[in-house]
Amino acid sequence: MRLTRDVLGAVVLGLAAVGAASAANISKASASSQHRNEAKATQHLSTSGSVTFAPGNLGLGATLPANPALELSHGYELLQDLDISTAAQQGTVADDYGISQKPFSSYEAVVDSTSGDIGPTLQVDLIASDGTTVLVAGQAIGVGFSRSLRFMNNTAAQIDDQVVRVASGQCNTDCGPDDVYFIRGYETTYSVPRFNNSGTQVTVLLLQNPTNYAITGTIYFWNPAGTQVANQPFTLTGKQVMVFNTSTVAPGTAGALTIVHDGRYGDISAKTVALEPATGFSFDSPALPRIR
Repeated sequence: MRLTRDVLGAVVLGLAAVGAASAANISKASASSQHRNEAKATQHLSTSGSVTFAPGNLGLGATLPANPALELSHGYELLQDLDISTAAQQGTVADDYGISQKPFSSYEAVVDSTSGDIGPTLQVDLIASDGTTVLVAGQAIGVGFSRSLRFMNNTAAQIDDQVVRVASGQCNTDCGPDDVYFIRGYETTYSVPRFNNSGTQVTVLLLQNPTNYAITGTIYFWNPAGTQVANQPFTLTGKQVMVFNTSTVAPGTAGALTIVHDGRYGDISAKTVALEPATGFSFDSPALPRIR
């Protein structure tokens, strides 16, 4: 009996030790999972300065850099303020964001989640290299406290000397650290991987504007080597659909399309349909924006 009791006692102690080790492993795994989740919460922040971000509440725990080098890029997200006392604005109530505009591409900057003092007089503009000329002004979205700025680079040159400026016309002399906004950046260029007007095939482009506002832009045609072979400007009123025979501008060739426009990110819908008259077959290629 004593031997039995000793064996049972050893088994109980062994099970207890295994349970403690398992609990410790679970605790470590939970801490590791929490760390990964916190890392995910900050992975979309982009600034050359140092930002400490408290996941779960954009209004708490954000320590903004004293003199950040701010730059917009696709997927950029940042909570910022217009505090006139900080060095970031250099004594003014405006923030400038650099942006590298690639050739034949289009972009959007969205500013929302503004505090009351910033008000409906919020200004979001594309500023020329002289630092003062407004090239494109942002448009009100929602009920008016937010802005969307859309612009295109329809040239073969990369543009790096223009900035997106965020300013308030309301707290223009006394903005404080509580006068905050949230800014996001997107590239809005669409790509279509295929068109084919060679041989007996003909490709038709279907381009739709499902919104309530007009959208203008340009369709660029590229051969398989990446050389531009044609382009086609367009204007679509709200809800309009364009059916365009691409062989009228790019006959006897094949390749891919890109579409630049002044609409908001994801606000147009398009696809190409390559038709083979001899067989009746058709080949659809959807237009896709860059993934966020």
